Amino acid sequence: MLKYAVVIPAFNEAKTVREVTEQVLKNSIDLVIVVDDGSTDGTADTVRDLPIMLIEHEQNQGKAVALVNGMKHAADHGVDAVITLDADGQHKPEDIPRFIKGYEANSNHIIIGARLADKHLIPRKRYIANKIANFWISWAAGYPIEDSQSGFRLYPAELIRSIDIKVSKDKSFVFESEILIKAAQLNYYSTPIKIAAIYEEDSRPSHFRGGMDITYITRMVAWSLITRFFYLPGLYRSAIKPQLAKLGLREGMGLDGIAMMLLSCFVIVVTGGLFYFWLLFKTWMTARYTAIPEQSFNTALVLGMALDSNQPRPFYLARLERAKNILQGNTNMKIMILGGKTGQSTLTEAEAGRNYLLSQDVPESNIALEDVSRHTLENLKQAKNILSEQELQDTALISQRYHLYRAHTLANGFKIPHTLCPADDIFKINILNSIRLLKEAFYTHWYWTGKIFSILINNQHMLNRIR
Repeated sequence: MLKYAVVIPAFNEAKTVREVTEQVLKNSIDLVIVVDDGSTDGTADTVRDLPIMLIEHEQNQGKAVALVNGMKHAADHGVDAVITLDADGQHKPEDIPRFIKGYEANSNHIIIGARLADKHLIPRKRYIANKIANFWISWAAGYPIEDSQSGFRLYPAELIRSIDIKVSKDKSFVFESEILIKAAQLNYYSTPIKIAAIYEEDSRPSHFRGGMDITYITRMVAWSLITRFFYLPGLYRSAIKPQLAKLGLREGMGLDGIAMMLLSCFVIVVTGGLFYFWLLFKTWMTARYTAIPEQSFNTALVLGMALDSNQPRPFYLARLERAKNILQGNTNMKIMILGGKTGQSTLTEAEAGRNYLLSQDVPESNIALEDVSRHTLENLKQAKNILSEQELQDTALISQRYHLYRAHTLANGFKIPHTLCPADDIFKINILNSIRLLKEAFYTHWYWTGKIFSILINNQHMLNRIR
């Protein structure tokens, strides 16, 4: 029978640590270790009478040292796996059997309690910070990690015995990120299980030191990437491949597309990102300063977007609403909705868009569909063929502001006469939109890399896809 230990690091948690520990003891756990990390509020005294191992640090040494100390003690006691959870009540010990079940199914995996499904319960700034951390740590680890900052985890004891990470008080919150990266290099990956996001209004302030801890984590991840020449395979496996699979695009890309994406990454690295940053600037300028056109059009091209349970997402609805508003000033205009089936949807993006417009009393005679394309490049290639056949010239190209420059670049490549028409009234500068701009600039760089390389080697197959 497998043996398990639970390690609870605690610093000034007298209010909550006993209840958490008692709940842990209700599970079939062979060893429970509480590490009192130099508390000054009597934390150790609240659990001293419980059937646990109590480790007391004379001075506060930081969460990383407390975790490693407890985990090493657990591994030395011959357990098969070690579960860690916080002492402040943000984790539910009742979930421990689910971690054990996950480990028994994947004995060489770290099991992580992923909280990000409860987005509405998590403070917005913390949610955004976690998403950003997930991106960078996943890149350095080489696979997608759903919640890289969760402290509720199960580690195989063999990993704890074999891994060596230097820890110190000033890097208290680096360890839980770094171990995911180091573990992946030893072929230990993580499996998420969904847990509740618990944030009590009267809970103590977080020990996380904002800018300082983010700086230490960023420095650790950056060094990991730099020493591996930016680990481009990790970027592909962690960020790009999952997005392509989600949108059903890997088949549509083909080997040429994947090769050009990797070449684009290589070009960015060796050129110091000079062209990439120019494209990022153009992407931002287009998003920030493109005016909503006032003239009438013969055609409005509405770029498709992945659906949510066969329903248009908010950004897609904004594009459709903009087309509907333009139609009010020109009842002869055609709204051409672009997009086939993507992801798990059973409706095409174009069909979902048409259904929405019909529900808004837009006449069906004003709606045209293109329902085979799977991404922006295919959207516009199909649109070019339809526009040419119907001799339609005066065209509005509708999408979100962050997406306009790439759409404009691709439309120019297909020689589609168009006027950019933002779906949103203004471009709001925030973290999420900044990330979108970074992605769009990369996609545009990918396009230009593929186009220039195809011309240089005269690859007609690739050129036929982009012109």
